[in-house]
Amino acid sequence: MIIKNKKQTKSDLRLRSVVNLKKISSSPRKLRLITDLIRTEKVEDSILKLNFIKKKGSILIKKILLSAMANWKNKNFEKDISNYNFYIEKILVNQGTQLKKIRPAPKGRGVKIRKRYSNIYITIIGKLINYGT
Repeated sequence: MIIKNKKQTKSDLRLRSVVNLKKISSSPRKLRLITDLIRTEKVEDSILKLNFIKKKGSILIKKILLSAMANWKNKNFEKDISNYNFYIEKILVNQGTQLKKIRPAPKGRGVKIRKRYSNIYITIIGKLINYGT
């Protein structure tokens, strides 16, 4: 039996919310350590996890998740948010621009400094809760 992939309908697309944040002043390597912990989990559970992580990136990612929830609520204002479970469908951390400087070093030399920025792309999806069918 072959199961074909179902095409996405407009109602499926409305249950998703996308947030894209650029030029975050933290390196992608540091942010990926945090995003790997919360990938494909419930949004509520991931926010609780982020509260206990003592890194700068956890605060940024928590704000982005809350923004994605607010975007979903604004897009689907006629639906009750308490009837849905929210999951992180996709979370990507890519390298953004680099700020390059030269720092003076001993013996008249210069050392390159690269200040790295990153971009975060998060997609959450709301799935309807089935109460004992």
